[in-house]
Amino acid sequence: MLMGVTHPVHVNTLTVFYVMNLVIALLVITFGGLVVVTRLQQHKFQLFASDSSSARNVLIFGLGSLWLLDGLLQAQPLMVTQFTTSGALAPLLTGQPALVAAVVRLGMHLWRLHPLVWNLVATWMQIGIGTVIVLGGETRWRRIGLWTSVGWGLLVWGPGEGFGSLFSGGSWLVGSPGSVLFYVLAAGVLLLPPTQWRSPRFLRVWQTMIGALWALAAFLQAWPANGWWSSHKFSAFLMSQARMPQPSLFSAPLYAGARAIVQFPLPWNVGVVGIFLTLALLWILGHPTRLTWWLTVGVTWSTWWFGQDFGVLGGMGTDPNSGALVLLGLVVYALIVPPSADHAVSRPAC
Repeated sequence: MLMGVTHPVHVNTLTVFYVMNLVIALLVITFGGLVVVTRLQQHKFQLFASDSSSARNVLIFGLGSLWLLDGLLQAQPLMVTQFTTSGALAPLLTGQPALVAAVVRLGMHLWRLHPLVWNLVATWMQIGIGTVIVLGGETRWRRIGLWTSVGWGLLVWGPGEGFGSLFSGGSWLVGSPGSVLFYVLAAGVLLLPPTQWRSPRFLRVWQTMIGALWALAAFLQAWPANGWWSSHKFSAFLMSQARMPQPSLFSAPLYAGARAIVQFPLPWNVGVVGIFLTLALLWILGHPTRLTWWLTVGVTWSTWWFGQDFGVLGGMGTDPNSGALVLLGLVVYALIVPPSADHAVSRPAC
């Protein structure tokens, strides 16, 4: 979730926050360095197990790196002072059912009790998860990191993401069903035995998951109660993203899109729904081809830009949003597909 904010920053609070981060970082570097040196001396340290497939390695490194990025984003100044007010959490209350709103309010209440402490916890929890996943090797440490990724992800998905705005007019354009849910799914896949990755059933499940995502995206975009047929909501949403602090290279197309949609909201939404539904059918009912794969990559990239605005801009982005995770999943899928599978997507040339 992105929010452009201009409220004053509490300098004293930020000073304490960053001093504490520095102390924690020094401790982590010191003790972590000792562990790494010890393992190197014992010839036990390895980034990835030698028998891991390239697809699994890519998912391990991608998931771990995204958690590390999320931890750094959590340390942004505005996250310390405005996270629950005009920042990332307060907008989640709009249009939510009573039960979901209660969960978000509970999270906001707990955060407001000790915002500096909670922000430190969130920052280093995510950095820790990412570090252990990437550097843990095929040991219990990586499994601990993956299980922590599942638990922390589900905790964040509720009060931190309002369940991906699924119950409050959500859309793939805003990142529904929630980026952190993809972190949970990725960790769950990595917890499977590596032998499962070579199963044809595993590949078929991966295809079905991609198709189900686009079916959900089409449903959310088409559901009348979500309001995406209205020029006010559709164009206003793009306009709000364009106004985020960002290079004009990113914002100019968003302004152009908002102006085009305000004139013809119905055909634009019909087109978006049609594209999402087509992708769902291609993945669920057909046999994905090279063209299907590239089309999906193109749509994912376009919506990651024109809807989700890359997730990290504006000073209040907590993660790169769902588009980054789906692109990672598509790369992993292309690496899983056997080279001899004529009906399936061919591995893209690097």
